Amino acid sequence: MKITWFLGLLLIASAVTAQSLYPHDEEVQIINGEEHVQTPFGLMLRECVHNVPSGTYIQESEDGSIFLTNDEKNFAKRVQKSEKCQKANPSIKLEQWIDNGGWDLPAKTPLSKFEAYYYVPNTPQTTNNQWLYYFIGSQNNDGSGPGVSIIQPVLSYFKGWYFQSWNCCPDGQAFNSPSIFNITPHDQVYGSVQVKDSQVTIISQNKLGEQSTLTVDRNGRNFTWIDATLEIYGISNCTDYPKGRMTYSQMNVTLSDGTIALPEWDNTFGASECNGQTFIQGPKTISIYHNVIPE
Repeated sequence: MKITWFLGLLLIASAVTAQSLYPHDEEVQIINGEEHVQTPFGLMLRECVHNVPSGTYIQESEDGSIFLTNDEKNFAKRVQKSEKCQKANPSIKLEQWIDNGGWDLPAKTPLSKFEAYYYVPNTPQTTNNQWLYYFIGSQNNDGSGPGVSIIQPVLSYFKGWYFQSWNCCPDGQAFNSPSIFNITPHDQVYGSVQVKDSQVTIISQNKLGEQSTLTVDRNGRNFTWIDATLEIYGISNCTDYPKGRMTYSQMNVTLSDGTIALPEWDNTFGASECNGQTFIQGPKTISIYHNVIPE
């Protein structure tokens, strides 16, 4: 009996250990002899995607290299400028953003903070190696700073639900903090992006208060556009989508002058496959449906 109990504990421990903090790194694709991994920015060269501890500060330098520091985790790394990553920079791949509400912020008042609660949808009925990315986010669409930077707390589904903070793509490099798990359908999880002085902080938090965070160098960028989106890869049939709704609620937007904004969301994408609908229920709530006809 004692041996059986001990072996059971070992099996449980092994299962927990096997759950990767960086699920994208477990599914490497070889394209033209190069390793690629799936990200919220499409397939990227694996060498251009950097997994860092939660709380890491990402700082760009004038020579194009990027410094990663995390005093709490005793972590420091320099990412050299890469011509290969620059050339393969995915920038924005809107063709996979199938459901979306977006808003351009008023002129001369870029973002200070954008936060929301995510209602986790039902788990898809089938698992066919599909990737689902639900996120709020912001980017500098006004041309400020060196290139476009995208800041996102991303609720992901790939064989299970998890939540990560992502930044893409300074000099063609993408950065992500460890996944947090303990996420099940109908949970309310919290995501935010906050600009303060020269830094931007991205927070992904589950209902237990467990967080995955990144802090990014603003580097002169003004974040002038925000969105609430579903992005997909590898969908082969309608049952690869959740049935029912995913909702972004309690969305609060603060501008750089301290004004609390009420976004006038624009749904330019319209209806999507598998009865996909984006319902803008007001400035603070957006719901995305699939596989049902909303009442």
